[in-house]
Amino acid sequence: MQKKDHKHQFVMLKTFIVLLKALGWFVLVGGLAAAIEAMIMPQIFDRFGLLNIYNSTWLLALAILIGAVLYTMIFFALAEAVGAFLSLEKNMRKMHELLDKK
Repeated sequence: MQKKDHKHQFVMLKTFIVLLKALGWFVLVGGLAAAIEAMIMPQIFDRFGLLNIYNSTWLLALAILIGAVLYTMIFFALAEAVGAFLSLEKNMRKMHELLDKK
């Protein structure tokens, strides 16, 4: 029986993990930039009706930061979940090979 090369297995899933982590960092940095922008120039967000009832730039910046952190955590959690499934598959394959030797 010929042994398969497992390094090149699930290339797209490994790429997906990298893309999810990159997207998570992009959302976090973008959210931080948007929160700073909301503090410096709130009239930009006011044009789109994004200021809340209290007309507070602090609350708008806080809401943007909380949303960015939550979405970042979701993207990182998805990346880790896909990585855990790949690790589980690798360990199951090793266990199968060990049990076949006996």
